[in-house]
Amino acid sequence: MKPTLFDALCVVLLLLSAPALAAGGLSGTVVRASDKSPIPEVRVIATSPALTEARSTVTDAQGGFRFPQLAEGVYSLRFEKESFQELSRTDLAVKAGQEARVDVALLAAMRTRPAVLAPAQPDDDRERAPGWTLQHLPVLVPDGARQSVYRASPGKPGSGVETRGFGVNPTIDTEESRVSEFPVAVDTRAYAVARDYLSRDVFPAEGVVRTEAFINSFNSGDEGEPYGPFLLYVEGFPSPGRKGYHVVRITVKAREPVREVGVQVEFNRQAVARYRLLGYEYLSPNPEPRDPGDEVELFPLAAGQAVTVIHEVKLHGPSIAFGMLRVRYEQGDSSNWRRVQMMMPSSTLRSDYARAAASTRLAYVASAFAEKLRASFWTRALDWPRLLALWEGLGEPLRAREDVARLGALIRKAQALDTRKERFERLMPGGSSDFDDVPSLGN
Repeated sequence: MKPTLFDALCVVLLLLSAPALAAGGLSGTVVRASDKSPIPEVRVIATSPALTEARSTVTDAQGGFRFPQLAEGVYSLRFEKESFQELSRTDLAVKAGQEARVDVALLAAMRTRPAVLAPAQPDDDRERAPGWTLQHLPVLVPDGARQSVYRASPGKPGSGVETRGFGVNPTIDTEESRVSEFPVAVDTRAYAVARDYLSRDVFPAEGVVRTEAFINSFNSGDEGEPYGPFLLYVEGFPSPGRKGYHVVRITVKAREPVREVGVQVEFNRQAVARYRLLGYEYLSPNPEPRDPGDEVELFPLAAGQAVTVIHEVKLHGPSIAFGMLRVRYEQGDSSNWRRVQMMMPSSTLRSDYARAAASTRLAYVASAFAEKLRASFWTRALDWPRLLALWEGLGEPLRAREDVARLGALIRKAQALDTRKERFERLMPGGSSDFDDVPSLGN
């Protein structure tokens, strides 16, 4: 019996529908944890090894969402919305011909979490903080020049490489200002200029050195936790050059292109007594306190682009978290501001330099190199041989990477060329090693 035209059409339709029959789906509803009311316009992102790229949708007026036509596999869903804590669901099995249901409740975003933090200790060493920690203090050096420990100039570098010195950032008491801000746009040309000086056997002028340019001249890697369109990474360790302080590295890396980005770090006063931002001295003439809701300067980030900053922080007393990292951004055609935030847990503070990630150690070595070149008295206890030893402690294979090997060669060259006199005594009179005090001048 010959097949009819109708039979042939049925076969074609069955073949066309086969992928659909083999696909599954994910759907569900997003509600508020407080009153179970639906939340519209929640961004839901689906990821899986079964997908070539992430898929996203937004919830409707009833809080519903749906991902149809998903290949069979294991999926993860991430739920994001301004004013709510981000939530993830993992290990969601999608089977052919079935639609899995995922209902979630989102918690409102919290500005702070004082209830889970240890109370300040009765002998809070903030009481011993010298009065100059928030004052403009030019320090006289033997040759009659001045080194400011303040953000000495309000200007931002122009289109050319800035050669003016902007001073050295102060140490800020969190009782006066607990919020640190920095832009994601970093001009790394200052590192190239210093490198060129040293390649010609010339010690670079202190005014051309920008610590943030040195840090961001090196790849920050792909470590971090996904928060919205970003990877956020925080890690620290006891400072090799400033006793009683921890070095804290923070990296914000874009996974997707973001039109405008502003970054803010709010330190927990119950955990952090003082902090210092390394670099960015040109930002403002004053470290004036800012409210977390104040506007900040915003810059774009391309996919894969990152900014890394380093702070020195002095802790006092145990705590679950020592601060909060917030990132505000606009993305795509939307003009609505979004925000992601991540608690900075104390568990990210390693016990020593060797236990930190290699990329964190590299960022610190780059920052310390810049601070040494510009004679920052905050690094007066970190001499050239010790800095070179820290570079050697980066280990392989990182130390063999071309740009990292060049950094080691530059440190050696700077050590050989540095004929400057010692400006500050490493210890205070009487043998004190309090790294919050103004150092006395060397002879």
